[in-house]
Amino acid sequence: MVAQELNKSPFFKIIIPNYNNGKYIEACLNSILKQTFQEFEIIIIDDVSDDNSVEIINKYCKEYSNIHSILLKEKRWNGGSRNLGIDFKSSAPYTLFIDSDDEFDDNFCLDSIYKIIIANNYPDCIRLSYNWCGDEKRSVILTQSTPADLVAVCDVACWTKCIKTELIQHFPENTLMEDVVQHIAQCDVLQTVVPCLKPIVNWNRNNPTSCSTNANLQNGKWLSSMYRYCADLMDLQCKTSYCEAHRVYRMETAQKDIKNNITRQEKEEI
Repeated sequence: MVAQELNKSPFFKIIIPNYNNGKYIEACLNSILKQTFQEFEIIIIDDVSDDNSVEIINKYCKEYSNIHSILLKEKRWNGGSRNLGIDFKSSAPYTLFIDSDDEFDDNFCLDSIYKIIIANNYPDCIRLSYNWCGDEKRSVILTQSTPADLVAVCDVACWTKCIKTELIQHFPENTLMEDVVQHIAQCDVLQTVVPCLKPIVNWNRNNPTSCSTNANLQNGKWLSSMYRYCADLMDLQCKTSYCEAHRVYRMETAQKDIKNNITRQEKEEI
């Protein structure tokens, strides 16, 4: 099969980390391919899946010339996978992230983001609203319009932001908490933020193998991730006062969480 030429020059680089999401990744890819705005390329990084993910990824790469894959032989977790996507050479001026078990809400998501970018003279960041999709679907509208407001919120997921490619910050690796540290580092280099009030991503809360919903995975890696998270926050150097204040707040909170978890374990052993 000859690969379909969907775009000449990508405007958006879309990074998708994947691990054992063969059940969902086709719907994710189709939601992107159906976009009315077609100037994009997709980078899929598979983190050593042992389901049918790679078969599906290879099928799409053969069919579409603007879909590229990186098939890992050693596990890198979400942070490492996303970093490989960041480092993938691209001429696209803006970068988006989406997880392989999530989808774009409708066919006009990229068009909506593009129009905001053009209307606002190419801002550093477009803050993306989203839909929380569990037992029901509800919209989460994000309105932050300055880096100081953006850094201080709980919605830190990288797929809630569309960023100028030249400004994208890398993620900590081998941890479940890569988004928080990257979020602070990302906000520290931003100057302009424009909110998109239209929900873009449908966040899947029904995937039992997701890092954010899999209790066994969290229990097995939570404590080591907390130590790495705390160390990453200690190493992070912020230039802005608001990012530095939030870094300190997050670090102090992490230290308390570690102490409480160790205390709880000690009590259980007694």
